[in-house]
Amino acid sequence: MLKKTSIVVLALFVVLFAAAAILPMFFKKEIDAKIKSSINKSVNAKVDFKDLDLSLISSFPNLGIKINNLTIVGIDSFAKDTLADVKQLQLNVNLFSVIKGETYQINSVNLSEPNILAKVLKSGKANWDIMKSDSASTPGDTAKTAFKVALQKYSIEKGKIVYDDAALGFFMNLENLNHTGKGDFTQDLFTLQTQSDIEKLTVKYGGIPYLNQVKLDADLPIDIDMKNMKFTFAENKIKLNELILSAVGYLAMPNDKDIVMDFKFDAKQSELKNFLSLIPAIYASNFKDMEATGKFAMNGIAKGTYNDKSLPAFNLNLSIENGKIKYPSLPSAINNIQVKSQINNPDGIMDHTVVNVPAFHLEFGQVPVDGRLLLKNPTTDPFVDMALKGKLDLKQLTAIFPMKDMTLSGILDADVRAAGKKSSIDKGQYEAFKASGQVVATNFNYAGKNVPMPVSVPTAKMVFSPKNITLSNLTAKVGKSDFAANGSVNNYLSYFFKKNQALQGNFNMSSNLIDVNELLGPKSTAEEPTKKTDSKLTIFEVPGNIDFNVGAKAGRVLYDTYDITNARGTLLVKNKTITFKEMAMNMLDGTVKMNGSYATVDPKKPKVDVDFGVEKMDIQKAFAAFNTIKLLAPVAKYTKGTFSTNLKFDSNLDEHMMPVYSSINAEGLTNIIQAVLDGFEPLNKLASALSSDKFKKLELNNLITKFKIKDGRLNVSPFDIKKDGIVMNVQGSNGLDQTMDYNLALNLPRAMLGAKANEAANAMIAKLNSKAGTNVSMSETVKVNAVLGGTFLKPTINLKYGAGDTKAAAKDVVNNVIAEKKAELQTKAQEKIDTAKAKATEKVKDAIADKLNNLFKKKN
Repeated sequence: MLKKTSIVVLALFVVLFAAAAILPMFFKKEIDAKIKSSINKSVNAKVDFKDLDLSLISSFPNLGIKINNLTIVGIDSFAKDTLADVKQLQLNVNLFSVIKGETYQINSVNLSEPNILAKVLKSGKANWDIMKSDSASTPGDTAKTAFKVALQKYSIEKGKIVYDDAALGFFMNLENLNHTGKGDFTQDLFTLQTQSDIEKLTVKYGGIPYLNQVKLDADLPIDIDMKNMKFTFAENKIKLNELILSAVGYLAMPNDKDIVMDFKFDAKQSELKNFLSLIPAIYASNFKDMEATGKFAMNGIAKGTYNDKSLPAFNLNLSIENGKIKYPSLPSAINNIQVKSQINNPDGIMDHTVVNVPAFHLEFGQVPVDGRLLLKNPTTDPFVDMALKGKLDLKQLTAIFPMKDMTLSGILDADVRAAGKKSSIDKGQYEAFKASGQVVATNFNYAGKNVPMPVSVPTAKMVFSPKNITLSNLTAKVGKSDFAANGSVNNYLSYFFKKNQALQGNFNMSSNLIDVNELLGPKSTAEEPTKKTDSKLTIFEVPGNIDFNVGAKAGRVLYDTYDITNARGTLLVKNKTITFKEMAMNMLDGTVKMNGSYATVDPKKPKVDVDFGVEKMDIQKAFAAFNTIKLLAPVAKYTKGTFSTNLKFDSNLDEHMMPVYSSINAEGLTNIIQAVLDGFEPLNKLASALSSDKFKKLELNNLITKFKIKDGRLNVSPFDIKKDGIVMNVQGSNGLDQTMDYNLALNLPRAMLGAKANEAANAMIAKLNSKAGTNVSMSETVKVNAVLGGTFLKPTINLKYGAGDTKAAAKDVVNNVIAEKKAELQTKAQEKIDTAKAKATEKVKDAIADKLNNLFKKKN
């Protein structure tokens, strides 16, 4: 009997288990259709999921619905934002409601690894406002009743939630969130028990991080009144790193616009070390080894209505009494820490906020630091009253507040005071704003893994007055570069209090070495130690909020491939532009004088516009240093000597601070003082065409050329080259593609035509002399016109009277000479005829005169 009973029970379990496994399959298509129908009819968003799983065994007595890889993407303004990306969403639905088939009752919800972005634009539009309005539903629409929320439990596992509110300037990031909530949401009044832990919590307001990657644990019971949308916080515990807080009170949402609140919070454990745990650098490094004693107190309230037009009243009090901080590795402690501070707003009007730190005191070893701060009317007419006095040992400070992979040291000795209203500065009434004191820095050093190059300031002094800050005795070293400076900042109070106010200053700066490549360009790191890599410059964006006049002098400047010495001049920095005035420097064995500007008004398209004056620069070194010369004047590669030039140049620059060649506009005058041109292929081609080696190597002395660069092409005005009785006039252009279009007009010695050509020419001229009765001879020079084309590496040459054939060319040159002589003979013959006619005319005139005289004599 027992055996039969066992078999029956076992069979019953098998049947039930099989039914539990098979039953969900009958509802899968129907549930899938209802989910998609409800989503599409309810939301204005793109919703998608990979697949749907149903289970009765793991969720019994509920039916488990698992939606895998659920994504919700916004539309319109949020078309590029993913509101939610959930690895798995599990809904536990009342089984009988599914069997009944009308309304599905959701009893619990679980989100596994959700990635949620809640975003609000400056206009106030929120990306989660995706539910369609009631008017969008059609009569008889069942989408609203397909699912009914009757939650008993909800949870989030390994979630990441970001709330970014541009309208309020508020940002919150929750990383690795685990949260559960239990309560009967079917009731109007119930208690929700919540438990949360967040691995990293960040909260920012107005760009200021109030909590930065803080670990949070919270057990928070909430009494919920669903009819009045009121949430009351009972006794609770919130742990932020090591600081334990409690918050009691309520939050209510009586309508869509207002949030009414009345909160009180305070620190449960008043130990200084717990408060210090909120500072990320301290908590992340050697927090357990730190010795911290003293009493810490913090409490506050927030009471009133929050909406678009108002804030709740609030008050925050923070104090530290008899504090002491010491690390085992630190030789001395920070002693006698005394701080009292209060932030108070009595009515929610932001301008009525008062920040008051009547006094704070601490001692680095035995060296005291004292100060105070009072700030009132922050939005209308800020009033500030502050003072700071004492010495700050930065090395000890970094021991208290460790900086990973970074070193900081030096002494800051400060004694400064300021008191007054912003309106006094606006009106230029500087005497009504009291500001005085000085700050002296000694042996300041700053270096580390994330610092591009070490910074060292052996000494610097700043003296404050209402009108300006005077800088004196500044010596500094940044990487390899060294600086010495003095000067003044003239409107620092206006700059601090006013928007869009440029900081004005006048400085004199000198340096022994400025390595611009190191200061501006990121260093390339070779993957292999033996592999050589080039270091490319990046765009240096000129600040737009400064107006500086700098007198500069540098013994040596390294920029790109240029090694510059004895640089001097004036720099004006204003409106994102550096203007150079009367700059002079020595480079490439010559002297450069320069006026012009470098502008980053459009940071993506920097522009340079300068007038150069170059004296006695080495041609080969200039060719190696300037890419512009390489591309537009490749003849310089084959030229050794020196040159001077006056050049007006403007161009856009690319992302590596190199000229954009198609944008270059330039014109100038170049004087080649002394040079030798040898091995230049176009001249070799010309020498071959004329059967003369005299053109393969040219010596140039005091050769003056005028040129213009436009649309990526170098245009050369006519100039003459003279060599061994040869005169060659050159003009034309060449481009970035290395193409040439030059015309050469040559006057050549007759001997270069060869013996046969000379004999033919002499015979022809003798024949002409015989016919005309003249006695002319052939000129000692002949004219040849040549056109250089092709490219610099593969040139072509065309002689005007026969391209490429030397004999034909010589023949045509002779014919040309003969034609010239023929014209000369004809001219001389005509001159003889004209002379004979003139003599005959004179004879006739004389004869007529004689006849007339005889006639008059007879009458007498």
